[in-house]
Amino acid sequence: MRELTDDQQGCWRVEVLFASYGAFYLIFSPPGAGEPYKLAIAADSQLEAERMLAAMDETTLRQSLGQAVAFSETTELGF
Repeated sequence: MRELTDDQQGCWRVEVLFASYGAFYLIFSPPGAGEPYKLAIAADSQLEAERMLAAMDETTLRQSLGQAVAFSETTELGF
């Protein structure tokens, strides 16, 4: 798990969620009751996905948040 402060000083919790074989989501959870966002990433295992998240710098995390879609939206993975 990581934490990210966006340009508007909002704090987001970032975690990895299993999606399908070889695919995981980065889940961006805002404080309070706001809707979370998700971004699909490719990884061979949960451990690899967690390591990818840990290796991301702040700029990459912010870019990932900018590319993420609302959790309720369907992505190319079908969910």
